[in-house]
Amino acid sequence: MGCVFCEIIQGRREAHFVYRGERVVAFLDKYPLYVGHTLVVPVEHYRDVTDTPDDVLAEMFALAKKLVVALRKSLGAPGVRLVVNNGAAAGQVIFHVHMHVIPYGVEKAWRRPLDPEEGERIARRIRDALQGA
Repeated sequence: MGCVFCEIIQGRREAHFVYRGERVVAFLDKYPLYVGHTLVVPVEHYRDVTDTPDDVLAEMFALAKKLVVALRKSLGAPGVRLVVNNGAAAGQVIFHVHMHVIPYGVEKAWRRPLDPEEGERIARRIRDALQGA
């Protein structure tokens, strides 16, 4: 079985992208904890933090910082949590390194599947806010 994030990046699976760069992308979590829950993912496949080059990790974190500003602006989130689960024992389920950018103080999504129309609407709001970040 292939990597779901690689398939998303290659356009073989659907996702609601908020950012596409040469080395790092960001898209909405398919089963969000809160509305606007976003994943920051390197384009190249790395299993976890330990095999990800430092410059890629730095680019992921720089994008996450911009997303914090964008989530505050677009969704009114008073707080944003950044999470990287590294290894199965730490809760990593998809073994393509990624960072969760989770807004708090917004509507709880309860890990329900993201509705396509809602996803596109939220992604558009975040993309618009990122342009000003």
